[in-house]
Amino acid sequence: MSSADLAETRGVVRPANPRAALRLGSRLKALDRARTPVLAAAAAVALLPLLRPGGPGATAPVDLLIAFALAACVFWSVSSEERWYFPYAFAMLLFLGGGVIGALAGPVPGAGIKALIQDVVLLSWCWAVLNICTSTSGIKILLRTWAYSSIVWAALLFVGLATGTTALTGRTSHEAGRTMLTFGSPNVAANYLFISVMLIWATGHPRRQLFRFAGYGLLVAALITTGSNGGIFSLMIGVAIAALLGVYRRAGTIATVTALCFLSLGGYVIAANVSLKSIQDSAHNSRYAFIRDGIGRQAESVAQRGSILHESIRLYQAGGPLGAGPVSTKPRLRAEQAPLVKEAHDDYVAALNERGVLGLLGLALLLGGVMLRALSLLRKPLLGRELPLDLVRPNALVGAIAGTLVGMSVSELLHDRHVWTLFAFVGALALRGREWHRSEPS
Repeated sequence: MSSADLAETRGVVRPANPRAALRLGSRLKALDRARTPVLAAAAAVALLPLLRPGGPGATAPVDLLIAFALAACVFWSVSSEERWYFPYAFAMLLFLGGGVIGALAGPVPGAGIKALIQDVVLLSWCWAVLNICTSTSGIKILLRTWAYSSIVWAALLFVGLATGTTALTGRTSHEAGRTMLTFGSPNVAANYLFISVMLIWATGHPRRQLFRFAGYGLLVAALITTGSNGGIFSLMIGVAIAALLGVYRRAGTIATVTALCFLSLGGYVIAANVSLKSIQDSAHNSRYAFIRDGIGRQAESVAQRGSILHESIRLYQAGGPLGAGPVSTKPRLRAEQAPLVKEAHDDYVAALNERGVLGLLGLALLLGGVMLRALSLLRKPLLGRELPLDLVRPNALVGAIAGTLVGMSVSELLHDRHVWTLFAFVGALALRGREWHRSEPS
């Protein structure tokens, strides 16, 4: 077959201009080279929950795939003419800078620097996924991969429950009946399952409605088995915000305000007529372990988090506005012989306590930038025509970010790989949306 026939077979029109032909050939070669990083990133996204068994330095089995994807992306970027984007850079510079200052002044500088290196790796992973997703095929592959693989993980969790396989359920004597898949933490597992629900809602995959709703059911049921009150609360907040924004997209401001009023009224009626204490007592006496150790321990959990917050405030007052370095909370509490020696369980308090005011400012800019990018997907001109993306309901993506920001107030989620993957999706979709707007005729 001649080169002209090959070009025609690929659906490419061969340019008459030799220079244009050279540029087109270079473009096709770049696209071929991009397949490896896309496939490597897709494999890493599919295996994001695979964090156990853990390795040295908080490494995990999935990190092998992440490292391969990063290497493939670097090779692709060097050998292609594609423009690369690095959002969140300024915010992370402040966040990391606060961590460096705190680590050098704190009690565990070695562990603090190691945590900062992990932050850099996560940011690099975010940038790699984001730049892969600037192509239509890349974003489709990765979004669908997350949607379908999350359903498989939820199904595996129930297989583990049915067969008593702790390697799948993640149950330990410390967490009693709570499940955590292979995450190592019920709260982290719950956040992943919550985001998965929202991404399925946002993408509309699986396409068949029956399969999609079966996926919702599996994921929500799996989330409940984690016994994570923060995860359940994130789901409620995320769904409520996504639903209100969905009403806004379809019917405008007045309908949204009306829906908000009815939602608030419904919440008031439920709060006035349902006794939270009776629910907690019933859950505490439930024959299901994950309910006893989840909703049933709500009062104990609230009291414990109050104690952690009190200790964190005292640590900040002792450490000052520069912070004491990442992962310094437990060593400091242990050195002071505090009654409760635990991590902050709150990304915002941890940032202030460990990275100081500069780190908290960086975190605020990072999360504000993520939310603004997510909200930009709701811009009106995009709603009147079909997007070349697998994003049929961008309001669900905003709900995923909102619920995660809420979850970060009761659990440290900022250092989880799946959260940075979500940030990458939001950044890539915002970039493509901006380019789509620029291409609109004036």
